[in-house]
Amino acid sequence: MRGVVTLNTFQGVIEQAMADGRKPDAIVATGDLVQDETQAGYKQFKNVLAPLGIPVLCIPGNHDAPDIMANVLNTTPFQLNGSYQRHDWSLIMLSSFARGEEGGYISASELERLNATLHKHRTLHTLICLHHQPVPMGSRWLDKVALHNPQDLFNIVDAAPQVRALLWGHVHQVSDQLRNGIRLMSSPSTCSQFRPYSDDFALDDHPPGFRWLELLPDGTINSEVKWLV
Repeated sequence: MRGVVTLNTFQGVIEQAMADGRKPDAIVATGDLVQDETQAGYKQFKNVLAPLGIPVLCIPGNHDAPDIMANVLNTTPFQLNGSYQRHDWSLIMLSSFARGEEGGYISASELERLNATLHKHRTLHTLICLHHQPVPMGSRWLDKVALHNPQDLFNIVDAAPQVRALLWGHVHQVSDQLRNGIRLMSSPSTCSQFRPYSDDFALDDHPPGFRWLELLPDGTINSEVKWLV
């Protein structure tokens, strides 16, 4: 894909992360797991991560096929959407997949699930994960395919004081900002990156990457981005 052998770079990212010395409690895969929407592609994804024996929390992106994802990634340690609680934290995997659209949309049922999960685990610090960016990235072309109903999301988030951060993929670049005291972060791609603040599509020269998230008992987050070496 654009000159990158994506299975190789994905495997390289996972190997580098596992060699880091910090054993993760979970992996969050923020969508666009497979470009060609094939069962074989998701089996490749599964084959790389299943031997690790740690939860893999998956969200569909606009290039994914949620029905095939649900069929292949349906056994432990994989989880599609839903939520995950560990220690003092709740992670909510929110689908912004909109069939036939490059941009995203959070359905009424997903918004209801988000609200119910926040209410159920209101004593836990919360990280909400989705695929599409809910805030502008400053790139004209990319912001046309953002989340189309961000205010519906923020109406719920703003009423839930336990939410500490939102995390997304889609944009193939790193960002980290605050909105009303809530941290907003994007993670790099395990293949190629998009050039930030570009009006038209352009690739950046950063290599494949991934983001570490350390979720602390007091609700703070330590995070760093690592690039494939």
